[in-house]
Amino acid sequence: MASWDLAPSPVVLAASPSPTATAPEEEEYYSSWSLFLVCMLLILSLWTSYYLQIKRIKVIHETLVAIFAGMFVGLIVRLAPGTMIRDMLTFKHTLFFNLLLPPIILSSGYELKQANFFRNFGSILTFAFLGTFISAVGVGVLVYIYSFLGLESLELSLIECLTFGSTLSATDPVTILAIFNQYKVDPKLYTIIFGESLLNDAVSIVMYETLSQFHSTEIYVSSIFHGIGIFLLTFSVSMAMGIMFGLATSLILKHSSLAQYPGIESCLVALSAYTCYFFSNGTNMSGIVSLLFCGITLKHYAYHTMSRRTQRASKYIFSTLAQLSENFIFIYLGLSLFTSPPSSEKVTNYFKPLFVIITTVAVVFTRYAAVFPLSEAINFFLRHARGQRSEEIPHSYQMMLFWAGLRGAVGVALAAGFQGPNAPTLRITVLVVVVLTVVVFGGTTAYMLEVLGIRTGVEDDAASDSDSEELPRSGWFNTYRRHSGQWTGYTDEEDVSYMQSQQAAAALARGRGRYLTGEQSNILCSFF
Repeated sequence: MASWDLAPSPVVLAASPSPTATAPEEEEYYSSWSLFLVCMLLILSLWTSYYLQIKRIKVIHETLVAIFAGMFVGLIVRLAPGTMIRDMLTFKHTLFFNLLLPPIILSSGYELKQANFFRNFGSILTFAFLGTFISAVGVGVLVYIYSFLGLESLELSLIECLTFGSTLSATDPVTILAIFNQYKVDPKLYTIIFGESLLNDAVSIVMYETLSQFHSTEIYVSSIFHGIGIFLLTFSVSMAMGIMFGLATSLILKHSSLAQYPGIESCLVALSAYTCYFFSNGTNMSGIVSLLFCGITLKHYAYHTMSRRTQRASKYIFSTLAQLSENFIFIYLGLSLFTSPPSSEKVTNYFKPLFVIITTVAVVFTRYAAVFPLSEAINFFLRHARGQRSEEIPHSYQMMLFWAGLRGAVGVALAAGFQGPNAPTLRITVLVVVVLTVVVFGGTTAYMLEVLGIRTGVEDDAASDSDSEELPRSGWFNTYRRHSGQWTGYTDEEDVSYMQSQQAAAALARGRGRYLTGEQSNILCSFF
């Protein structure tokens, strides 16, 4: 039998050279069309954003347009003959976690307004940890009760239901936060929602990975404590790993002359963050947690040792990549709604309408059960422990926190790892629930702000981001001292003039203004 298998192989290879020769060309052809469609959708999304901003239309957000445009193109691709383009446009969790999500997390940590964040750190941790736990367990238990009834021929184990709940516990209020930015909502409310979403994604991913280790095993009471131990260990080690990478990069920038070569410096800053992410994933830790705290550490310690050009480049590059990734993710979700389901089966085999409705109700109910009791607990603690008279989180803020619980692409990416006969049903259910929450809750945010009477037009002067105008504390000063007043390496005319003005001002402050050179006097007059 073995000889019969091996003997014909040379004949097959010799008789059919054309398929192997044309396969790469055919793949390149279809991939070009797939990327063309994605680029056109991205351009449409960005032009829509531009139009909505110049016309001051705040009711509709670009993310909704991106989702519906993706759904329209996905439907056309689904109905078109052939499967090559459809397969290439199907949601792939490796593409999401390795390419799309890191820029968003890095930019969020790098652009974090740390004063507001750590001022509300207790509330953020409460919602991120306890809120996510209540949401995941609540959705899992409610779905398990539904499957226990035997409706729609859906049989799920408790671990499957809890894993399913952990995927739908990840919030992604990108749409709501963008509208908050336009309306200039109270920074306190913005910071709590933003901080919760940051840590919430990391917590849900770690929770999903922890529960995945208990598949096909017996569950005991000790398993609960074992799972909690794994979760806390993974989260803490990942956080420490991100901080260590950020501190190491900061020390390298401080004790080197990289500020003279901003091109190399910018590349190394970005690469150090991505290295931290992939190293953490490679050691079975949480790359999202590591990257988040690496970005926070880089901004706090490394930012002030960079050259001004690297400061600007890093901020603009990270924010630009994050914006492209966010738009691409929403387009991806719309496309996947029609490209992800298997074409070889009937729709009723994997799409369960009643299960989708039950899951959506469970997600909304558990969000309500998490936000309001935890908010009251925070208010009670601060009122009695610290003697605070005003409520930390008033009712209108609680309602907005509840409304900001829409689900995002992290859940869809995690659902791609489902295994077993129920996997297609669970994946399509997660995708539909995510799209529903984004459209319903994200599309009505502006209206809810008016209904709840939440303050808008608030300027955040205390945490205003003036980092782009700050002077590097190490790079140029060290270079100037080391070379005895001679500027060497890279020269930026704006940086040099800024430094010269600072030298002139310092000389004047020391009472040695009579020794200013003519050039320094001119620069000083132009600044004052």
